[in-house]
Amino acid sequence: MQSPPEPTVEQKRHAVLAQRSRAYRLESDPLKLEAEYDAVIAGTEPDYSAWLAKVAEIKVRYPLPDQ
Repeated sequence: MQSPPEPTVEQKRHAVLAQRSRAYRLESDPLKLEAEYDAVIAGTEPDYSAWLAKVAEIKVRYPLPDQ
């Protein structure tokens, strides 16, 4: 029995981008929305530090394949 062909770099890239998109939606987007809401209520500039840290963490967790 022959094993399935290895995915192409473009297929791998597409899969990673889908994983990142899901993680952003579930993990980082709520942090950004909360920071913006809190800032509006307080009349200050948003503190995006938690959001930026989460986005960086997601990028490390789902690295793009080499071209």
